[in-house]
Amino acid sequence: MIALPNPHSNSDTIMIRQQLQEEYINQVLENMDIKDAMALLFDFMNTDLDMYSDEELNEEIQQSYPELLEG
Repeated sequence: MIALPNPHSNSDTIMIRQQLQEEYINQVLENMDIKDAMALLFDFMNTDLDMYSDEELNEEIQQSYPELLEG
């Protein structure tokens, strides 16, 4: 098990934290079923796209799925 060292340490703390964080993320993802993973991805994308302006969102959709803008 990896434990975070003193938070007032040097760059080693950052590397240890990054390793621990990545291992945690991988463990969480490995234990998810597809419905949980899809829900998490939906929430992430929805939050990210909320920060786009209308123009940016239209450009993103135009590049990926222009048929959504038809009609």
